[in-house]
Amino acid sequence: MDLRSHQDLLEMVPELPEVEQCFLANLQLPVMEKMALQSSFLHEQKGKKVRPALFLITARSQGTVRKELIPVAAALELFHTATLLHDDVVDGARFRRHRPTINQLLGNKMAVLTGDFLFARAFKLLTAYGSIEIVDLMANVVAEMSSGELQQQLDAFEPTLTEEEYLERNRQKTAAFMAACCMAGGIAAGAEDRVNLAFYRYGLHLGMSFQLVDDILDFYGGLKGTGKEACSDLRNGIVTLPLIHTLQVSDKREQIRAWIREGKLDRERIDPILSEVNKSGGLNYSAGKAEQYMQKALHFLKEIPSPEVVENLKMISNLVLHQL
Repeated sequence: MDLRSHQDLLEMVPELPEVEQCFLANLQLPVMEKMALQSSFLHEQKGKKVRPALFLITARSQGTVRKELIPVAAALELFHTATLLHDDVVDGARFRRHRPTINQLLGNKMAVLTGDFLFARAFKLLTAYGSIEIVDLMANVVAEMSSGELQQQLDAFEPTLTEEEYLERNRQKTAAFMAACCMAGGIAAGAEDRVNLAFYRYGLHLGMSFQLVDDILDFYGGLKGTGKEACSDLRNGIVTLPLIHTLQVSDKREQIRAWIREGKLDRERIDPILSEVNKSGGLNYSAGKAEQYMQKALHFLKEIPSPEVVENLKMISNLVLHQL
């Protein structure tokens, strides 16, 4: 079954509107209201909320979703949003989800502080729920994500980055979080350890596929409805798999490597690089890798005893791949 719309996601996870309300409630504080953030993507309703959806789906593995799990799901979305705010500062992004970023509206200082605030609110919600296992899980994830993002900055404008190094960076900055969201739902439901491990492994491979798809879409930008400028990663010197593959097979690889090292990736250089990525099959190669990771993710679903949960996780997988 294909999952192509937000309505499909709502039918699968009917608690998402409550999660949205809890998320927004954590923004409705005096200091936040003074910042007039309504025009930013923070108040945009179209975010897919994949991470809280994963949590709520796996939390249903032992029965119904309890009301006290809604703030936990909202905390996961707060974590995710905080990382987006920080990413936008690092990348100098002006738009996200077709809305102005916080750094575009209020400057980098306010964006960083807002991200810090959201991290704090998220941990407060998790602490109130009272599962030290989930708090510890998410604390480790935040450390992993930070490590991955730091490594990405160290790798900026480095054309010799290997596929293995790239994939490990993706594991840290994206896949580990999705894996933790899946596992947290199982923990909250009281699932067996083997089931929680299967949730984690599913989420890890789903996250790897997710990041590969995101990196492919970056080469398309607004043409695929991403709400981001095309080749924003390349402009910032972030080398992703489509480019790594191109630098391995293209007869123009030395010229492209020289341009990347110089760090001056303007339109006159981005256009021929993009052309060579297409010509060299970089996007198709990366899409194939995304498919491989997704097949590995689906393999772990055989350990999940609930047919409904398995079907919903398969639908989430379709959501990721059908962005291409």
